[in-house]
Amino acid sequence: MAKIILLLLAVFVSAAMANRRTCFCEIRASTDRSDPMFLDVDDPRYSHWLPFSCGTAKARCPDDCRNSAASALGGAVHPLDHSAGTRACNMIRRQVTPADPVHLYAHYKTSSCGHEGYQYLGELCCWELNLGPQYPTYYLHNPSCSADTHPLGR
Repeated sequence: MAKIILLLLAVFVSAAMANRRTCFCEIRASTDRSDPMFLDVDDPRYSHWLPFSCGTAKARCPDDCRNSAASALGGAVHPLDHSAGTRACNMIRRQVTPADPVHLYAHYKTSSCGHEGYQYLGELCCWELNLGPQYPTYYLHNPSCSADTHPLGR
């Protein structure tokens, strides 16, 4: 009886190991996958002791990648909320004006399924606040790129 239990356990463990899929996910400032990565985020992983189909992984990957991107940015996306925009501005570390905004995309690729794409996360504008050499430079998120003038009138 113990041998049968061990055999069944080995079958279930190997089946679970074989039925894994990963949704590789990163944020880029372009729809082009060859452009530099803005931020690598947690990759959603799927596994089950029953066969985990490519169809299921393909269906879940886009939304799961967008959710991982929002979590990595610390807020909501599409549009970027205050928390996500502030974190993105502090990562990009440069002024981004409404005349030339940065557009962020969550790129995804499902392992072993030949499925990839991207989802729009939002438009990013940031104001650089430099108060002098004795102070650190700050980057202020401009939500929805709505303010056309610098908050310090520069």
